[in-house]
Amino acid sequence: MPHLQPLIASLGPEGFYHKVCTLLNEKQLSVDDFSYYELAEACGVLPELRSTRPLATDLPIPALLRESNPGVNSSLFQVVTAELIGRKVLEGYEDDSGFIGDRLVTVLPSRGRSQKLAGFRALSGPTEVSEGHPYEESTFSEKFITTEEAKRGRILSINEELIAFDQTGEINRRALALGFYLRQERERTIVRAVTDADAGQQRFVYRPSGQGQVLYKADGSHQNVIGPDNITSIDFAESLPLTNWDDIDKVLNYRATQIKDDRIDGAPRPILVPARQILVPEKLRGTARSLVHASEIIVTTEDRETRLANPIRDQFEVLSSPFIDEQGGSALSAWYLGDFKRQFVWTEIWPVQTFLQRETSEAAFDRDVVLRVKARYFGGVSAVDTVFVTKVDGSEE
Repeated sequence: MPHLQPLIASLGPEGFYHKVCTLLNEKQLSVDDFSYYELAEACGVLPELRSTRPLATDLPIPALLRESNPGVNSSLFQVVTAELIGRKVLEGYEDDSGFIGDRLVTVLPSRGRSQKLAGFRALSGPTEVSEGHPYEESTFSEKFITTEEAKRGRILSINEELIAFDQTGEINRRALALGFYLRQERERTIVRAVTDADAGQQRFVYRPSGQGQVLYKADGSHQNVIGPDNITSIDFAESLPLTNWDDIDKVLNYRATQIKDDRIDGAPRPILVPARQILVPEKLRGTARSLVHASEIIVTTEDRETRLANPIRDQFEVLSSPFIDEQGGSALSAWYLGDFKRQFVWTEIWPVQTFLQRETSEAAFDRDVVLRVKARYFGGVSAVDTVFVTKVDGSEE
């Protein structure tokens, strides 16, 4: 963006800032069209970068950029630079190529941490109502789970040399990386939560009545596990490697016959919980995709080979993540079938945010830091129920 100095002079600091934001919002310009060196030069702070005045902590941007305000050029440089770097951080964060986290959770905005999320699944069923008679009251047994959130973030320091030697590309590259790795940390948090990877370290994703529990109990008591230790559903007490379409069919049969409500007025009944996704480690991605997307299957007997239409073709979305593979051991053969968004919520207290440091620090003296940008988010994953996702032990017996 050439001729910055005349533009600042004609528009004034506040007008220039709003013009920059407008051009960026309308995509007439991108962050990469700006040079931090030229911006510092136009604002008149290039010779004294390290001595730029700290921004007032109690003033909004319009007040900082009034021409009557002392040090307005220094404030303009910092405000516009923070805007540009912040947008670059968000660009890196929003690059979700290969990420699956948002397809595994329902985002639930929250105003506080450790919230109670209520649910009512145990009830008296509807009864026949005779003509002229009142309806019977249903009795709900109140249930709730508690959420758990954490704050995560990083600080990006911009030193004098990066600006003085006009290394704009390097500054933007670091900002992109900061946003990308912030998003990657959120992705890892979600994947480890939906697979209950940290239950062994007493970090639970399922917290009924505020008490943490293992989500996928090996004994099958949560109606969500197929494996050799299942003593609740003995017909499904064996491992089931993902090798053929009928392995998926067996899991669907488990979900149709073993997942039931917890009504209090009679025998439990099946719950309609359609499966929408298969989650696998990267090791099983090719297998899962070939099973789901193949147009036909081949059935071989002793004397013939028969080709049939694939009964599960495109019925499920196949999701995979290296954050399952990194768990190692049995996680490399385990697979999951269900409706993840119905079972898991991401309670978001703060979405990703960026901030400019508004006070001096030792870093300015020790490392010639001109300004620092902080990026953070505050959120966490919780399971609101147990029955909507089934874990399958796929180990070879």
